[in-house]
Amino acid sequence: MELDNSSFTATTFTDLAAQAIRRGMTWTVFRPEHGVFLAEGNGYALRPKRQQPLSFEIVPDPRAKSKVLDSLYIPSPLVDKLFFGILPGHDLFHLPDYRMGNITEVYTTMYSLDPTGSATKKIRDNRHPSFAPDCLFGFSDIIPLAAPMLRQRGSTITRLPIPAQYTVGLLTHKEGFVVFRHRLDDFIASLQPASATEDTSPSAPHMALWVRDKYRELMERFPEWEDEALANEQINNRSLEFLDACHAAWDHCTAHLHALTIRYGKHFYRHLMAAHLKNAVNWWHQAWNCMRAGQARDDYGLRDYIAEGMHLYWDYLDLVVREMHERGWSGVPEATLREAWVVMVFRGFCWWRCHWMMEGQD
Repeated sequence: MELDNSSFTATTFTDLAAQAIRRGMTWTVFRPEHGVFLAEGNGYALRPKRQQPLSFEIVPDPRAKSKVLDSLYIPSPLVDKLFFGILPGHDLFHLPDYRMGNITEVYTTMYSLDPTGSATKKIRDNRHPSFAPDCLFGFSDIIPLAAPMLRQRGSTITRLPIPAQYTVGLLTHKEGFVVFRHRLDDFIASLQPASATEDTSPSAPHMALWVRDKYRELMERFPEWEDEALANEQINNRSLEFLDACHAAWDHCTAHLHALTIRYGKHFYRHLMAAHLKNAVNWWHQAWNCMRAGQARDDYGLRDYIAEGMHLYWDYLDLVVREMHERGWSGVPEATLREAWVVMVFRGFCWWRCHWMMEGQD
């Protein structure tokens, strides 16, 4: 399988070296100034094209011992961008591509979403050299929130290269799912009683009810829905029924958020995502503060600090609404903003269950 790099006008050998590493390859020869280079591993070989020493191709390595199916990536020009640390933005929401291949690009991307610089500073402060120098707590939510659906219908291929060294987050972990479910029940219970009698279809104004019911349906039908350990046991051979169900739920959420974007303005979703990320980068530090102070909430028998992180996400909802108002969206009803956030986070869950990102190499 050749990598279609026609979508790129140019690249550098520095990027090429990083691309191979992201694929889990090892460079056995690297003399690009002479047109001689070879990287092997993870089921593939990266080498110069014949008679085109300054061009390259990625082909299956016939000597590879890895499973053939699990060595495949989702075939798409958008997926190709991930090899270069570029996260494709969903054009339906007028999102650009976001660069996150190194920490400087992460800072630049976060600053573009939050020009106050406060979120960028928090990312920098969170990168403790003795604990998690590469962790991007909260910021990594940009992956499922900004990217389009990359998984192809009717296919079980879910594998993606990682665009950054740290990609997981509260929208991947079981703790995030479970706490979200319980807090969603509390959220719906806090609504006016009349809300529960209204239409609950995906096009109805109270989509939170639909999210609650769809979540329960997925949980009852598929044990891997909440448990990422079960989901990640299957790379490119997850249940097609499971993938199609998650994909369909993602489609419903996307349609709802797109309708809001059409109604209120083309940058509505971008600002909603940015408002979430601006606050999400705070969760790790604040969760540990809650733990130390003995103020952590129910963890449902799971990892306590991660569970507290999702509790904090719900706490941030007031701040997300305030941020949206400050960004000029005061004409959008507060209830609509809150519900849009619920839909966006659930949509992120669905996106992750349709994809698997390979582990990187430092």
